[in-house]
Amino acid sequence: MDELGKQEFMKLYLYPSRSQNEFLELNRQALRELGYEVKPVNRAFITDLLRRKKDATVVLHWVEDRVYGRTYRTVFQYFFKMIALIIFSGLFAEKVVWVRHNFQPHNGSKHNYRYRFLCWLYKLMSVKAIPLEGYYSSPSLLHPLYKKDSELQAQIEQPESLEPQKSNLVVFFGAVKKYKNLHQILDTWPKHIPLKIAGRCTDTEYQSFLLNKITQLGLNVVWDNVFLSDEELNDVLKNTKFVLLPHADNTMISSGSFYHAIGEGCNVLTNSSRFGLAKSKQHGFVSIYDPKVISEAYLNSIYQDRTKVMHDALSSYGQRQVLSAWRNVLAVSER
Repeated sequence: MDELGKQEFMKLYLYPSRSQNEFLELNRQALRELGYEVKPVNRAFITDLLRRKKDATVVLHWVEDRVYGRTYRTVFQYFFKMIALIIFSGLFAEKVVWVRHNFQPHNGSKHNYRYRFLCWLYKLMSVKAIPLEGYYSSPSLLHPLYKKDSELQAQIEQPESLEPQKSNLVVFFGAVKKYKNLHQILDTWPKHIPLKIAGRCTDTEYQSFLLNKITQLGLNVVWDNVFLSDEELNDVLKNTKFVLLPHADNTMISSGSFYHAIGEGCNVLTNSSRFGLAKSKQHGFVSIYDPKVISEAYLNSIYQDRTKVMHDALSSYGQRQVLSAWRNVLAVSER
């Protein structure tokens, strides 16, 4: 049987099996399009791999990031579960794909010994990290957009429906967490530039810290401190010119917020992280935040219309490109 025929009948186990993040489902769909039978990591997974047929692929997401929890019992249960998952997969699967999302866990540090141990264990099992961005290493995957190609193309072809009156000049959206670095951006944010924060903060101490900072600095900030549904968020983005991504450097390798934003045609303001610098070199609609030059006039001068952003997003991160990246990664892991 040739390689293509072999792939069409291969089994693939995906961890985690469920997530609130739509990213996982989008990748599940892509893998199915490539002919893989995508299954969850459960008891049947253990039984199947113990048959020693070495005919399955295991794709692991966020394993090394799961080293924190509310209690020590939870932490160590996850930790030993992740150790077992990596070793078992490495011993009994035909190939293991470690998808690396972050430089370090969002809720902690790269110096955490559990995190470092899991990264070392991957290396011990000869499993190479496959990142979501090419600037990190090659081969790499692509973060999918949150819209189908056909939907994006239809919107691009009807530009009159994409340019309503923009009520938001700059928006920061999503869960408000320390690693996203919003507090440092506020320190230099110009008082005359309106900023909308659209997202919930579950850390009451951090929430108070941000609110006090906004008040003390006299910033023109409106904060909708609520969880937004996909529909509500899309409505916000459709009426937004720029999305602010101030993530601290060496935290996340890729940003789902970036791909959500450009799928709605938003321009992006980002800090000078490795991710931000890579995207600003790649796309004209991405700009590095510089408090010395930012003004409404400056933002309006660099703004690119939504159809241009969406066209660029489609050509760079559309479904065909995502499938091509997966083909490349899976072929590399077979060599």
